[in-house]
Amino acid sequence: MTRPESDRIRLINDRARETDIKVRLWVHDSWTSFDVRRVPVDALVLNVDNRRFRAERLWAEEMLGRSLDPENRPEDERCIESLLLDKGHRVVDGVLVGRPSAAYEALKNDWLRRHQETPFWIRPDGTVRNGNRRLAMIQRLQRESGDSGLQWVEAVLLDPGDIDEAALLEMEQREQLTENFKVRYNDIDYLLALREAAEIRDIDWFDSISINQVSGELQTMVEKSRKEVERDLYAIKYMDLFLEDSKRIGQYHRLLRQLEVFRDIGRMMFTIEADYPTDYARVLQVLFAAVRAGKRYQDIRQIRQMFFKSRSRFDALADDVIEIEENFFGTDQEPALNTPAATGPELSENEEGFEEPPVDVSNYPKGTVGRAIDVAIDGYAASKTEDVLLILSEVLNRLEVLEGSDRMATALAQPNGQTDKIRGALTEIVSWAEKHQDLIE
Repeated sequence: MTRPESDRIRLINDRARETDIKVRLWVHDSWTSFDVRRVPVDALVLNVDNRRFRAERLWAEEMLGRSLDPENRPEDERCIESLLLDKGHRVVDGVLVGRPSAAYEALKNDWLRRHQETPFWIRPDGTVRNGNRRLAMIQRLQRESGDSGLQWVEAVLLDPGDIDEAALLEMEQREQLTENFKVRYNDIDYLLALREAAEIRDIDWFDSISINQVSGELQTMVEKSRKEVERDLYAIKYMDLFLEDSKRIGQYHRLLRQLEVFRDIGRMMFTIEADYPTDYARVLQVLFAAVRAGKRYQDIRQIRQMFFKSRSRFDALADDVIEIEENFFGTDQEPALNTPAATGPELSENEEGFEEPPVDVSNYPKGTVGRAIDVAIDGYAASKTEDVLLILSEVLNRLEVLEGSDRMATALAQPNGQTDKIRGALTEIVSWAEKHQDLIE
């Protein structure tokens, strides 16, 4: 079990050893030199509020049915350790478990070979503010292999009297958002860290000028271009609006691995806000419907192109989505955004666009809405093809799938509310063929 706070403070005060090492850190917009000390590992504690795994922590707490309390529950310290080091998390018998990630193995092997490269950042009570993954790795190694050579680490002691929480947050974000991004932050955790930095700068999420200004202030901190930061801020904005629309404000763990989806929604809504304000609500309803129907960022991009290049097709899709949702929900029901069953595998360095399965939304007509979107996208893609033979061949291939089987007859016999639509679609195909009969005579 984690030592009480008073014991940790005493251990650090009594046993910390001075070194002749100094390190420069960027604090209050200037470089400041700090003394590095050797401190006992058993005086340190993992930070439960670590921003690197905020969304995953929310997921774990919901799965466990309680808040994580590592200072009073030894199993919760293991939970935090697993969140930092493992992948494929799940809850078994009330305990969070996972499989060691490739990033953990690399970190462990590097530590055993080269030992410590940079000092931890800690508060006087031993709470680690930068270095949590390394501390979790050390704690695991101590249990598995003994603590030989793992009793002490180098650390910089950051006193709250000298560096308050706002300044420390800025330091953490600059350090962690720019160093080995794909290991340190999952997608939603990165957005949340960026969101917090923007909030500190008093961003107005409904003022494009404010978002642009804050993007410029943050670009050096995250080492991205102003346009990239602005793109991510719009992703955050519409992620928040989606959670609000789903009656799940602040429950970011429900949107794990959805970075690219909301980036593309943000890209589209940036232009809609500026140039098509009267279409704002209609477009947003279609995009949020696509998320709930399980569509990926590639589909969001197709919807965006459809709006700008084939407006009539987009309007037809919007009418379909609105009608489906109104008929399904009426005025009393709302879609329920669920917790993912598991956090799933980590991102690898070559899979920036990789996403987990779509967000889990129950009580939503996923199939009907998804079909409407697929048909609209398919029609839009076909409209850009000038090869008539290709289009006819694709139509023939699909019709042949229904030939020689009872699929149509079976579908027409099913009491699922689609009989009239199937019969109507078949009638339109026959009418189209009759209309163009003269072309082959």
